[in-house]
Amino acid sequence: MGVRLQVFGVVLLGLLSSGGAGLLMRRVEVDNAGQALDRRVAAAQESVASTAQRYVDAVQLTAGGLEALPEIDAGSFATTTAPLDRLWLPGATSIDFVVAVPASGVADAQAGWRARGAAGLTLRPAAGATRHYFTVLQRPLTDDASGGGVGQDLTSAPAATVALERAQRVGLPAVSDPYVLLRDAGLPPQRRQRSVVLLQRVLARDTGELRGFVEMAVRMQDFFTDTMLQPSRELPDVTLSAVEGAAWRPMARLERPGAGAGDLHRTVLVQVADQQWQLAAGTDGSALIGADGHLDEGLFFGGLALTLVTALLVHTLATSRRRAEDRVVQATADLRQQAALLSAVMNTIGDGVVVLDRDGAAVWVSPAARELLGPGIDRHPPGRWPRLLEVYEADGATPFPFADLIQRHQETQVELVVGGRRLDVRLRPLARRDGLDGSDGSDGSVAVLRDVTGLHDAAEKVRASEELLQVLLDGARDYAIYMLDRQGSVVSWSANAEQLKGYPAEEVIGHSYAMFFTAQDAAAGLPQRLLAEAAEQGRVTIDGPRVRRDGSRFWAQGLLTAVRDPDGSVRGFVKVSQDVSARKAAELAVEQLNAELELRVAERTADLREANAELESFSYSVSHDLRAPLRAVDGFAKMLALDYGDALDEQARRYIGRIRAGAQHMGDLIDGLLAFSRLQRQEMASQRVHVDQLVADVWDELGVERGTRDIVLTVGDLPDAQGDPRLIRHVVANLVGNAVKYTRDVSPARVEVGHMVTTGGESTYYVRDNGAGFDMRYADKLFKVFQRLHRAEDYEGTGIGLALTHRIVQRHGGQIWADAAPGEGATFFFTLPAFEHTVQTLLEVGG
Repeated sequence: MGVRLQVFGVVLLGLLSSGGAGLLMRRVEVDNAGQALDRRVAAAQESVASTAQRYVDAVQLTAGGLEALPEIDAGSFATTTAPLDRLWLPGATSIDFVVAVPASGVADAQAGWRARGAAGLTLRPAAGATRHYFTVLQRPLTDDASGGGVGQDLTSAPAATVALERAQRVGLPAVSDPYVLLRDAGLPPQRRQRSVVLLQRVLARDTGELRGFVEMAVRMQDFFTDTMLQPSRELPDVTLSAVEGAAWRPMARLERPGAGAGDLHRTVLVQVADQQWQLAAGTDGSALIGADGHLDEGLFFGGLALTLVTALLVHTLATSRRRAEDRVVQATADLRQQAALLSAVMNTIGDGVVVLDRDGAAVWVSPAARELLGPGIDRHPPGRWPRLLEVYEADGATPFPFADLIQRHQETQVELVVGGRRLDVRLRPLARRDGLDGSDGSDGSVAVLRDVTGLHDAAEKVRASEELLQVLLDGARDYAIYMLDRQGSVVSWSANAEQLKGYPAEEVIGHSYAMFFTAQDAAAGLPQRLLAEAAEQGRVTIDGPRVRRDGSRFWAQGLLTAVRDPDGSVRGFVKVSQDVSARKAAELAVEQLNAELELRVAERTADLREANAELESFSYSVSHDLRAPLRAVDGFAKMLALDYGDALDEQARRYIGRIRAGAQHMGDLIDGLLAFSRLQRQEMASQRVHVDQLVADVWDELGVERGTRDIVLTVGDLPDAQGDPRLIRHVVANLVGNAVKYTRDVSPARVEVGHMVTTGGESTYYVRDNGAGFDMRYADKLFKVFQRLHRAEDYEGTGIGLALTHRIVQRHGGQIWADAAPGEGATFFFTLPAFEHTVQTLLEVGG
């Protein structure tokens, strides 16, 4: 009975142990398969991101080259985009130039671009659109794209229109939602592809106005097929999607025939300019390197067999104690050896692992290593591996001396090419232990292998992107284009930059671009200020003297543009320069011509002064001749009133009063006209004017006019002005006097003199009242001679005061205007030179 219980206990314990070990091994297999899939998806993600960035860089650099052109036409566009013909851009159909045209300007735009070399261009506007986006210039990048899309209106494609407006608004590269290109709409359904367009706005170099957009159309299935050429070998089912509406919709898919749905799936995001794409991959976990689908079953059944053997041993030991004890010891040693081997497998199963003896023969090879190196690794000595397993050095051509490496007996890391795959191999010596090679216990090694093909391909694509950049930089004729890091050090140099500035690449790479500035500009910190302005504003125009390598100077003009990462942070700068020395010399010649013209103007001014003197003499003569009869009329009327007043009736005396008033009014008109004619010839004594004091003096002088009326004056904080005090006093007296006059029928009356703002070196003052006001329809008559908006019977005046005020303000370089409504009062605004600004300007000129 006791023996049966012992045997039952051993069987039960063995079953539990074998089942637990099998479940644990299954968990390890799943984890290792997931890690292998994560590595492959990461490599695919990097491949898509780096390839897409090459396309974005091509669009950005093309836009930068076009911005630097003084005029964009068919010839300059062809020259700027020519380097793209030498690049490998799968899926890209063409590089286009797109312009925005209002609905009313289609015919003018068509004629204008034909004149710029777009022969035969026919613009085809979409119906109902108020603003069109036409493709006017194009360079095909594939054989089937020649001429396709030229003249089309992208407004017909809502996805492209949204991306265009976003690129214009943000200023960064934009990627459209996927759609079928207009040029592909006529293809059979099985040949149509989901496509996107990459867009970058092009601004005018001097004004910052929108000139158009650089557009690259990309067919996504062709793009994805080429990009995933290497990663897709290890990912049987992979899909690239983009958001449309609120859901992800596939743009392209690669599926290995017979791959099936798979039991492992991964989804990652890929940032492309201002959009995110989704990369989804699925595979069968048992097909991945490092995942043996039957290892857990083998472990379970092996444990079960070992349990049965152990149970048999227990049964046997029950009959012979000493013999049973010896066999239990041997069985325990076997179990420990198997446990040690199992532990090594479990700890290293993620990558490929090969255990070698001291001679380099494979003692144990993991399933992952067999997948990487081939099934015959444990059947051949290391000396035959390079020929049988195609093991080469990193160049992929030189056989690798693996046997010599093993003999070093030291930890080593190398990169190999095995069967077309690029592997990172780490060789670690094992500590001395008994029986590794089954004989004398000498040292061996463990080789850990990791597939880095995807990472290497990604690095190659980065290098190709850098070559693209250099090709574009060297292809822009007449312009020196080079790139700076965030600190202003040169990181790339073009052949045109070397031709313009005289420096070879090895003398400028890594050095600050301040070396191209004059010593004075560099000492003043101009290079650093330009970098700060470009980082803040996006770009800055540069115009000034520069120094070549031989010390000669030239006049350079160009742009410094900030290059930003997708998160908006500054990654560096693109510097575009052009030698405009010839144009600068022409400008100096124009300045010299202007100086000569100014001399002629001065001579003509002297002639005008002489003519003005003669005119003033004439004015005095006319004034005297007009005043003489007026004085006679007034004098005789006065004598008639004094000598015969008692003999005249009331109406006759009233007639005499009107005669005298008319004569006096005519005298006032003559005085006003004389003052008006003198003003234009009168010399101005410009000095500091305390406007607030002038207001106080004028208000006191109007005391008689105000009398006992209920009228209140409010004076704000009035800044000092620069001008002629006597003339400005007339302005204040006329405007404040008019305010007092036109409020005589209002109680309480309010007059306000204030100041609004000082900008651009001018101060704006105003005089406001709550009096009669006037109709703004007749405001254009306010400042003309003899023009009145009220009846003389209601409000006295000559009609010259505001005309004279307008002329005084104009002579000071200012403006005057009014705002009013009948019965609601009037406000007169006028501007004068600000005293503080004038003093500051004189100090700067004097300094």
